[in-house]
Amino acid sequence: MNKLTAEVARRDIDHLKSFQSDPKVGLSLKEEKYLQALEIALPVLEQQESPTDTYRQIENDGWIEWGGGERPVGDGMKVCLKFRDGDAISTDFPQNWEWEHENIGDDIIAYRVIENYGREG
Repeated sequence: MNKLTAEVARRDIDHLKSFQSDPKVGLSLKEEKYLQALEIALPVLEQQESPTDTYRQIENDGWIEWGGGERPVGDGMKVCLKFRDGDAISTDFPQNWEWEHENIGDDIIAYRVIENYGREG
């Protein structure tokens, strides 16, 4: 039996939601229940698998993976954002971006805070 990981759960959630949103395909009752179970399990799996934020930032060149939710950075902070479709930008206005996930190409999947932005040294 294969172990359920956060990566597998995210992949299956995306897959099932794409079928769910297609009126020609839809989901069976069993698939609906599986989707609900995955959505409940995903935060637990992410917490179990995730190293500390500091470790994750060092290992990923400062990038922090983002699974959607309330914006984790303050207004006016300089951040770099990576999107599901592969694009990346830098912005001084993180409050102008949608941090919740909608399973579309412009979902933020990772961010990096520019620590010394606007400071000397």
